[in-house]
Amino acid sequence: MKFLGLGDNVIDYYVNTRDMHPGGNAVNTAVHASRLGAESAYLGNLADDKLSDVVRKALKENKVDFSHCTTVKGSTTKCCDYTVTGGEHHFAGIRLGENWSGPMTLDTHHLNYMEAFHIIHSCCNAKMESEISKAGRLPALLTYDFSVKETYRTDEYLALVCPWLDLALFSCHPMEEKDAFHFCRKIHGRGAKHVLLTMSQAGSFVSNGEIMVKGDAFHVEPVDTMGAGDAFLTAFLISLAGQGWKKGSRMGKQSLKKALEDGARYAAENCMVNGGF
Repeated sequence: MKFLGLGDNVIDYYVNTRDMHPGGNAVNTAVHASRLGAESAYLGNLADDKLSDVVRKALKENKVDFSHCTTVKGSTTKCCDYTVTGGEHHFAGIRLGENWSGPMTLDTHHLNYMEAFHIIHSCCNAKMESEISKAGRLPALLTYDFSVKETYRTDEYLALVCPWLDLALFSCHPMEEKDAFHFCRKIHGRGAKHVLLTMSQAGSFVSNGEIMVKGDAFHVEPVDTMGAGDAFLTAFLISLAGQGWKKGSRMGKQSLKKALEDGARYAAENCMVNGGF
């Protein structure tokens, strides 16, 4: 199974400890997919600064192919600042530098390369929403992380991205099942075939448009919760793919339940290490 993380790469910088870790949703998911046994790759723009070397080193060490990335000369790597207390991270700001390497524009070369993958995953932080329709026309399953911000939940944004998605992921505050059902119905109405809602320690919901399944979190005393959602999502996707998930298909209750369990277990394991992976 071939997995592609499409989009963002960053350095997660912990202000209070001065630790830095490679990250970004596309990088994190590509690394986790590799660790879970997939043939994994990352595709995005890379800067040519020293921070980008940290990202490249991590990708190489985790056997993630990044040979088709574009190196943007004279550009800088995005830094996301956090404070970390008791294993919980708190966002403190973003530094783009003088010339952020920015989002990738997909050309024919990229699209030909992407045709070989089974799963392509991207996210709102990649700033590639205008490119998603190109990826959506490929044979691969296309999944997308909308994160937590309302900026990425407007009618205009959902209409641009959702019609192409085999799965849409949203990070949410804890909610009742009836509220989750109504939220999922809205996203299905925009075109997404599956909708996954993660709620940290409150668990998760996943809907296939006909049924909704609740998943429980695995409770641990975390070392670092950074990237737990990316770990959950990747294990969830790999689990579904291993159960026969194909583009355009709707997965049943037992398959979804198992994927939620696999995702929760792997996310809990990831909380026991520093950084996103």
